[in-house]
Amino acid sequence: MQDYENQESKTEHQSKLMNLLLMQKAKFASEEEFKEFALAEVRRFITDLRSLNIELTMRPTFNKIPLSRHSVTEKLAAQQEN
Repeated sequence: MQDYENQESKTEHQSKLMNLLLMQKAKFASEEEFKEFALAEVRRFITDLRSLNIELTMRPTFNKIPLSRHSVTEKLAAQQEN
């Protein structure tokens, strides 16, 4: 997620779901706590969508690095080896 300090100028380009999440941001002491909240809510939303027969998945990560073979993981791993 990006830093949403200048929220007002960005909201017109964001989804309704993102805007709802951002409305909760003031309740959190740090950006990290907000990100944890947002991630948890998105995960719950994905589960809720399944009850409507809508299937979404999140890309798995390890230490914030994507683990998809179609992602940049291999390039990142190669950079870390050098």
